[in-house]
Amino acid sequence: MLRKFYSGILVVLAMAVLLIPISCSSPSVEIVAGSSQISSAVRDIAGDKLEITNIIPGGMCPGHYDVKPGDVEALANGELFIIHNWQQDKANITGLIEAANRPDLPIRVISIMDAPMLPSYQIEMVDSISLILSEIYPDDSEYYQESAAKRKEVISAKEVELKDRLKNANFSGVKVLCDEMQAGFIGWLGFDVIATYGRPEDLSIGEMDQLLTKGKQAGVLLVIDNLQSGGTDNSEGIARDTGAIQVVISNFPGGFENTETWDKAVDKNIDLLLEALAKA
Repeated sequence: MLRKFYSGILVVLAMAVLLIPISCSSPSVEIVAGSSQISSAVRDIAGDKLEITNIIPGGMCPGHYDVKPGDVEALANGELFIIHNWQQDKANITGLIEAANRPDLPIRVISIMDAPMLPSYQIEMVDSISLILSEIYPDDSEYYQESAAKRKEVISAKEVELKDRLKNANFSGVKVLCDEMQAGFIGWLGFDVIATYGRPEDLSIGEMDQLLTKGKQAGVLLVIDNLQSGGTDNSEGIARDTGAIQVVISNFPGGFENTETWDKAVDKNIDLLLEALAKA
């Protein structure tokens, strides 16, 4: 099965390489981002100074995304590629870099170990990206540093707003099961995470049984899934068998309609959790 997966990637990339020379025009792309988290942060810092293309749509699993010919063309015409540390060894990213055939292309890696929807994560990302942009475009370094400082103030103000909202949300102590990719964010909101689970393809029958047992014993009210982890059949089944309510939230801007920024995406997540809790 893995052989078929990698073969599919190679076929797409081979086609992309053939298409690049005959394109009618080269896209105006300076920066290519490995996720909507990165592209959103770059826009916040760079404004209109830089053109940016995001490779992986916000609602898709970054590890399972199939590279398109247009992605290869974007990278081949880019000046900078920014990715997360967990993307470095993904087949779609390594294959994309190879197909773009740009040994001179600067590739910068953002290493932040935390939940991406947390305000603290966003602040660290802003710091990392502002340093990268200042390094690659030193003439505009002062602008990027000032923009980063302003953006961090906005994030900090948003954190205060979120905490005020959470005081009235009654999330504190609510017992839940959740996707491991959302555990940090869900814990930060105040939920009592009884147990977590991984991607659908990695969840064994034995692990499912353990989740059901823990969920029933604890009396969980919600089963919180991660949009980008893939199918939601498992969480739907767990919710049904434990008598809980299933809710799916996003770890990336753009996962849902009208959530192109972190600010909107985090608000949407809380809206979805409130709606689910009301049903529970």
